[in-house]
Amino acid sequence: MITLNELCHPIVIAILALALFVYYRLVYAFIARKQVCCCGLGFWQQSLNLCICALPLLGLLGTIMGLLDAFVAMSYGETMGFGNSLTAGISDALFTTQLGLLLAVPAWILYSLVNRSLNEVQRHAS
Repeated sequence: MITLNELCHPIVIAILALALFVYYRLVYAFIARKQVCCCGLGFWQQSLNLCICALPLLGLLGTIMGLLDAFVAMSYGETMGFGNSLTAGISDALFTTQLGLLLAVPAWILYSLVNRSLNEVQRHAS
């Protein structure tokens, strides 16, 4: 179960904001693919690819931050009541990795479909 604390994690917010931008541009390009000059994917094409590649890397950054939190909790010892910190750190680590991958893989597929569709439209136009 996802908690509100996990959703308020800065890395989760960054992943969700970047994914929102990527999916907005991809859906817009897919809808407006018949008007190639209007959709502007050519301008965003390389940037979108970089943004999609950044999603799992942000997940990895969240993993590292979560594991660091878990190691800090282990260094204090669970006998001092830091058991919840340990499990929260591991939970954050796994959640950010999962979120980054779950948002990146469909984005890569949609990016490929949009590129193929735009190439077909450009080929038929010329």
